Amino acid sequence: MTDLSCAQDSAQAVQVLGARFMLDRTTFGRGVEIGLPKSMASYVMGRMGVIGDISAQEATDAAWCINFDMINENWVDDLSPSAAGALYTQICVEQGRTYLEGFAGAARLAELAGRIADAADDTDAALFAGWRDADRPDDAEGLAYLLVQVVRELRFCRHAAAARAAGASPVSLVQAKNGGSNVGIFGWADSADQPADPQTVADIETATEAASALDHAVLNDDEQAEYVGLVSAALAHAEAQN
Repeated sequence: MTDLSCAQDSAQAVQVLGARFMLDRTTFGRGVEIGLPKSMASYVMGRMGVIGDISAQEATDAAWCINFDMINENWVDDLSPSAAGALYTQICVEQGRTYLEGFAGAARLAELAGRIADAADDTDAALFAGWRDADRPDDAEGLAYLLVQVVRELRFCRHAAAARAAGASPVSLVQAKNGGSNVGIFGWADSADQPADPQTVADIETATEAASALDHAVLNDDEQAEYVGLVSAALAHAEAQN
């Protein structure tokens, strides 16, 4: 397996598994229980708050694809971003324990994902760095899930950097992907921007994968193949928990 094929073959499983807790209704209810704001604000402040006590504009810069107005509307004054980030990370770990309960490969997945995360360059990747530096639990299931989410944010930051370098606007890419289904969710419903052209989208994806390949180069060929198998198996295990 090559660095590139490892990055490519693991990307979908990392994306879907890492995002699972963010889309889970349990996360929103648990957030209110432990002190996060309701609804979208828990996601916005929780996901971005791991960076530290940043402003709404700084959060927008890190989120890249989300409209400033959307973030600003959900940037509450009575909770510090860093506190929100810590609470959101706690939920990530809790949910990960549930998703990966009984998964025999959790400890090894945590080890391999942790090596990818800890070796990666965090230049222009504040969101990744914030998640990487979050408190890590002692149990294998919670740790494995958290580190998959860290690697997910790493790839997201590589994607955002590639898009910026290509001069693509956030809304143009949001519109070009998944039939524009996230345009409203990310606050771009009123934008007049057109979807990015297919060649630009392809070029950004190629640049993203090249950068991600460098991140996965810390593993040798056998470890890369093992990592791809483990993260795919972890996703299947989590999906079977329903």
